[in-house]
Amino acid sequence: MDKAAPMHILFVFSWLVVGGEETEVRLLAQHLDPRHYQLDVVACFRKPNMPEQTHQQLAALGVQVDTTPYHLSFEDTVAYLVQKIPAYDLVVACQAVPDLYPAYERLACRPPLIEHGGLVSEALAGPKHLTTRYVGVCESIRAAAAAVMLDRPHHALRIPSMVDLAEFDPKCRRQYRAEVRAEWGIGETTPVIGWVGRLDRKKRVEDFIRAAASVHKKHPRAHFVIIGGADAFMPEYAEELRDLAEMLGLHRVVHFLGDRADVPRLLTGLDIFVWLSRGEGMPHVIAEAGAAGLPVVATCDNGSGEQITHGETGLFVPAESPDSTAAAIMRLLDDQDLRRHLGQNLRKKVECEYSTKVLIPRWQALFDELVTASHSAAAAHCSPR
Repeated sequence: MDKAAPMHILFVFSWLVVGGEETEVRLLAQHLDPRHYQLDVVACFRKPNMPEQTHQQLAALGVQVDTTPYHLSFEDTVAYLVQKIPAYDLVVACQAVPDLYPAYERLACRPPLIEHGGLVSEALAGPKHLTTRYVGVCESIRAAAAAVMLDRPHHALRIPSMVDLAEFDPKCRRQYRAEVRAEWGIGETTPVIGWVGRLDRKKRVEDFIRAAASVHKKHPRAHFVIIGGADAFMPEYAEELRDLAEMLGLHRVVHFLGDRADVPRLLTGLDIFVWLSRGEGMPHVIAEAGAAGLPVVATCDNGSGEQITHGETGLFVPAESPDSTAAAIMRLLDDQDLRRHLGQNLRKKVECEYSTKVLIPRWQALFDELVTASHSAAAAHCSPR
């Protein structure tokens, strides 16, 4: 394709919160050459209590975030997308956007469409006949998309969620760790176990809190940090978790930090990372924990099975089993060598498979391939016969 003018790419989101797909577009905006790739974002829906963090981060990178649909009905949003989409060389749809296919159906000339899926349910949702490529963040999502693209399953691809290792510079770890722990009022030798993510029921944060209660009985000095804000679709869950911590007598040792933009920095304050989701895609936060060199305790759930090998890059525990989780945490607290071994191995895996250095070129190649083919097809169609 002609590199004289930048490729214009529109990312269409159902909504903008704090999550893996939002992180993906932020990292693409940071690392793609702006002389060749211009990224814009449009979000189709918003609830009043959704966080502003992603809007602010994208705006700081110079990404135009179009929020016009926030004030439109579904039908008006479809009509708005019909007018907006033709100005772009490529469209990337995130979160199985329901507004997008009706808009594409009305367009005579359609730019290539990539659907990006972070959940198996997203891959199975809606039609795929206008989807040029489907990108799943893990194999189970790719396979689900391939199963509904029966005439062209090879157009379902796997590109894992990525991490910018520059945000996890080991040289800064000691300095950041001291700063973070000072902010928390926690000493250097106090064990700290952490969890990161949106407070969504499928992430099973209550299992982490119940495991914390068991650990606290044998390791009363240990503290537990929950980084992430309430999910706008289930705000009551955040209150339930706080009530649970209070009921279990953990109000002095379980800390709710809310949404934070400095997760890489905060991870330096942890000794162990825990992730207990059920029904997740590929947990971006496991790769972030690996980039931070942390040992991980996790459930084997879709993408986490690709990220972690039990005993080598982390420890798996059964789903919905706080007792097993507590036992794994205590095993790590009692074995510094194992913590170091798991953390170092996961860091190496992230460097090899999930870093921006590895994955940005794959996205760039996909964008170039689809837009070049689209422009060639358009030129052939318009050529005199």
